[in-house]
Amino acid sequence: MSKKICLITPSMQKGGMERVLSILANYLSQKGCLVYIICLISGEIAYDLDGRVQVIAPKASYRGGLSGKFASFIFLYKSLRRIAPDTSLSFSEVFNPLSIIAARLAGCKIYISNRSSPHRFHSVFKTLLTKLTYPLAGGLIVQTEYAKKIAAERKLNKNIAAIPNPLKQFNRNDSQSEKNIVVSVGRLVGSKYFDELIDIFEKADDKKEWHLVILGDGPERANLGKKIAEMRLQHRVLLKGAVDDVDRYLYEAKIFAFTSKSEGFPNALSEAIASPLPVIAYDCIAGPSDMIKDGENGYLVQIGNTALFEEKLRQLMNSKQVRSRFISNYEDYRQQFSQEKICGMYLEFILG
Repeated sequence: MSKKICLITPSMQKGGMERVLSILANYLSQKGCLVYIICLISGEIAYDLDGRVQVIAPKASYRGGLSGKFASFIFLYKSLRRIAPDTSLSFSEVFNPLSIIAARLAGCKIYISNRSSPHRFHSVFKTLLTKLTYPLAGGLIVQTEYAKKIAAERKLNKNIAAIPNPLKQFNRNDSQSEKNIVVSVGRLVGSKYFDELIDIFEKADDKKEWHLVILGDGPERANLGKKIAEMRLQHRVLLKGAVDDVDRYLYEAKIFAFTSKSEGFPNALSEAIASPLPVIAYDCIAGPSDMIKDGENGYLVQIGNTALFEEKLRQLMNSKQVRSRFISNYEDYRQQFSQEKICGMYLEFILG
């Protein structure tokens, strides 16, 4: 008999968490499971899903606040009661406590997944609610070994697994671009430090032969545009906004640079390594060190050490030999984070 599995998420709009959930849903469906995605907030579905995956979402708009969360709780409870899944998995620290309570009341098995940095700040109330509810889940999935260590120290759950994000499917790409492009991808917010990246790039590009292309949108776009204009870099630093064809930009580039200082498991960085590109990134508390072997497939730089970041970026710009060496084992990386391997780990854990 096919297993019924519910995946619980705030929404299926564009985002790293939602992409991982869509990959997992399609994998589970292809393995013969009956898959339901319960969205707690109505909105568009930004990712292609297997036709057998059923998406359930409230008709009313999300109001926010306590009343909004209570409405989401009732919707989730009723949905779980009606579906009666064999197991369920909730994504998002914001809604995980609500999912745990709703599933327990509905008599359903529930697992949870934390998606952000283990040191992300939470209010006192949210921290207390997490401490009270997380032990009631069947298990907790985090994205890195460091996040697992922190979760265990905080006694969030006795059953914790570190499972990284699966890669999306890639077209085979063995050729190296002839264009001198450094690319970066991410939401244009302060924690990504794109302003710092622009400064580093301008200094590292001694011969003024390179372009920096930044993909993504967000509240810092106007400020970044102003900075680029003030530095007179309009022809060398390009803000492309949110694009659907990220792969094309990765394939056209020679280097991927990542100045984010707070991550859970950055999909953009992982996809850059797999595309393949030599990468350089700050060594965040969690994430990049799980993907980058310093000096083998990229450079890890101590957070805030802009001088070293500049030096390493310049080395990548000036040495085709180093760039070629860094991408030589990208097929191994693709296999390490393949959908079959990672989604299989998810399935084994939530059916355990």
